Amino acid sequence: MDERLRQTLLYDFYGELLNEHQKNVYSAAIFDDMSYSELSNEFGCSRQAAFDLIRRIDKKLENFEARLGLLARFMDAREKMDSLSESILSVKQGISESDLSKEDKKKIDKELSGILDITREVFDEF
Repeated sequence: MDERLRQTLLYDFYGELLNEHQKNVYSAAIFDDMSYSELSNEFGCSRQAAFDLIRRIDKKLENFEARLGLLARFMDAREKMDSLSESILSVKQGISESDLSKEDKKKIDKELSGILDITREVFDEF
């Protein structure tokens, strides 16, 4: 997984556990893509202090993940949902090519579409 994506997801899961200053600095660095020089100007500290703070926050977020594992569970659920979606689409394709009646195809297609919609909703709520 891309490092920037991982940092973003860790912040999404654990950002509320940071203090306000840490949230402000980290979101500026990650979401606004500010350099250490820009961070130092924005927050009135040295470049080294900005660098150290970002590294400490990264470590803190990684420690939360090591203990709680929310990101790992999220990624596992995402893989399973993607696999399920692919399977449903494959079954839908097989049904469209089958000898079933038009009504039966429509009924089965509607049911599978409903299942696919529910899987997307479940994942979106995660």
